[in-house]
Amino acid sequence: MEGKTFKDRLTDELNYQGISNKEFANKVGIGIGTLGMYLYRGSIPAADIAVKMAQVLNTTSEYLILGTEDKETVHSQNTKSDWQKKEINIIVERLPSEQLGNFLEIARAFKKTVDNIKL
Repeated sequence: MEGKTFKDRLTDELNYQGISNKEFANKVGIGIGTLGMYLYRGSIPAADIAVKMAQVLNTTSEYLILGTEDKETVHSQNTKSDWQKKEINIIVERLPSEQLGNFLEIARAFKKTVDNIKL
């Protein structure tokens, strides 16, 4: 992540998690114009706003602002599989209820295939 700025890391997280700017601004409790200052003008938020942003994104304010992670935080303890599980959860949360059954069928078929390969 070297060379990335706050706005780069924030944009990356929003894109990765599939959160719209409007949805994110609402969850953080800021206006869309204020979010635009952070995303497009390179402004850095006040500490309380940075903390709220990090909480909504399940990361740390240190990561968003500095690009570093505090070893004592939950975020830094996440493994690649944790992020993959989180992404699956985001996908599932956004599926219409009538499509959840199809998704579950696909997941079960995949698991069964993987289990058979391991035998």
